[in-house]
Amino acid sequence: QDSDSEPPFHVSALPPALPNSTPMLDAGLVLYIGLIFILFWRWFMGWRNRKTNWIYMNYSFILYVLCLVLLVYALAMFIHAALKDSGKASWSTLPGWFKPMMLGAPGAAVLVFVLCGTQTLQHVNEIRKDRAIGKHDRAVQIVLLPAVYGVMAMNSMARLYQLVTNHQGPLPHGHAQQSASSLVASLLASPNATVAATAREELFLSKSETCFWVGDLYEAWALYQFAKLTLELIQASVAKMTHSDDAAERDKASALQVAHSAVESIAWLGVMLFLIVCVLQAGWSIYLLTWTTLRSEADWAGYNTREAQFGAAGMVASAGAIYNVHVVESTFHSYLEGYRPLLKFITVKVIVSFAFFQKGIFSVLKAFKATLPGTAQNLADKVPLIGDILNLSEVEFQLFYDSLMLYECVLICLLHWWGWSAYEDWYLDDSIRDEEDEKLLASEEEERRPLLDAPSGSPTSV
Repeated sequence: QDSDSEPPFHVSALPPALPNSTPMLDAGLVLYIGLIFILFWRWFMGWRNRKTNWIYMNYSFILYVLCLVLLVYALAMFIHAALKDSGKASWSTLPGWFKPMMLGAPGAAVLVFVLCGTQTLQHVNEIRKDRAIGKHDRAVQIVLLPAVYGVMAMNSMARLYQLVTNHQGPLPHGHAQQSASSLVASLLASPNATVAATAREELFLSKSETCFWVGDLYEAWALYQFAKLTLELIQASVAKMTHSDDAAERDKASALQVAHSAVESIAWLGVMLFLIVCVLQAGWSIYLLTWTTLRSEADWAGYNTREAQFGAAGMVASAGAIYNVHVVESTFHSYLEGYRPLLKFITVKVIVSFAFFQKGIFSVLKAFKATLPGTAQNLADKVPLIGDILNLSEVEFQLFYDSLMLYECVLICLLHWWGWSAYEDWYLDDSIRDEEDEKLLASEEEERRPLLDAPSGSPTSV
């Protein structure tokens, strides 16, 4: 077949595995498929119905089981790699702070999972008691985010650490044992092996990044739920003002309703743009890396270029989403009584910065350093911590970033315990009913009506 007619991604051209390599489960693909299934489960199954036992099959439990399987798998792979001789040798040339940071990350992942699971259980118990089902449902989806993101970060780290340890050990023709800092540039004996090793590294890095893109997808969904909940609460608060006995208060409410409509449109623009970018990026990357495989000799550059374009779009979209959240907070802060909006908005801003924004800052710093003259670059290298980070190889930096995200997820979990308590008064405010509660009330009314309308003596009368 002529090479011009070949697809850029060819199934039969998988680069040969390196010696001692261990195949790994594709966590990004598993979670992506799992999220699609859970989305349909949430929409179509009867867990909301107060009169059935489906309430015990809340979709959040299914997601936690899936995340638990992925977490245990990632921990097992990481520990297996760390206990190997090649794993122990991989720390030799890294900065002194790198080893304790990475070795503490699995503990952070477990802590995140336990904290999120405990808080989710509190909200689900409130749902089982028929208390503000819709509002607790949205809160659950927000509280779940650190657990989902932490599991993906742990799988990304385990995958790359497998790559590091598989590059350790004696190489042909007298190559010295490879250190972690030199594994990215390691050359094997033959040109074909070198190309294969480079393609394998690209494949591992791409699948590692895909873990985060699926995490970003769930992050965008959680932001959507947060925006929907917040705007519903603001709308209900303003609607209450329209029934005030004070004419001035009613006039103020009318003006606020117009302002709310405008701010809502702006907010949804940023949130939906962010969600669409995340869906497209995660889906496209998973398709290319799962059902096709990059040829070892071609088109990794093209793949990386397309992903960089998605990354640029995502950075703009995430910045827009953060700004829109700030606009809603600053405009309607006083109309969210009992909601404790400040802490909730702070956690959302930090969470949204996970996607694209934080990593983009490091990329900008690296690019800026490359433009400096030699003396200035040497000075930058001597800056504590920052200098070490900017000199990490691509694989090492991704390992650092994985660990950093896990520690940040711990911070978000702790903030969620105060910001998203299941026992705040606003959940039970009868004047603030959301769409889910209204649907439940309407369905129950329909079920009662035949009984109430039945004539006495009929089979349905009580």
